[in-house]
Amino acid sequence: MGRKLEDIIAEQPQEVVYIAKEIASKQLIQLRLMELLKRIGADASFQIDSCTVDSLQRLKQIVESGGGKLCLHVDLSDGSHDGFKL
Repeated sequence: MGRKLEDIIAEQPQEVVYIAKEIASKQLIQLRLMELLKRIGADASFQIDSCTVDSLQRLKQIVESGGGKLCLHVDLSDGSHDGFKL
């Protein structure tokens, strides 16, 4: 029987786990922002700056350290809404 992901993670040094979680979180923010831009019809060549992703990641950490959750909601001019949890 194969090992569970949680077991493999538990065996790793805490620093490695922390760095991996940070990288995964930033990539998820990047993907969600790209998907949001696609849904609102932004130019496909538009690039999301890594500083923007880093800043959102830091803000997310601050909010979560206080027990909150950070969400991005966009109200579009046609009256529709879009957004996601960071």
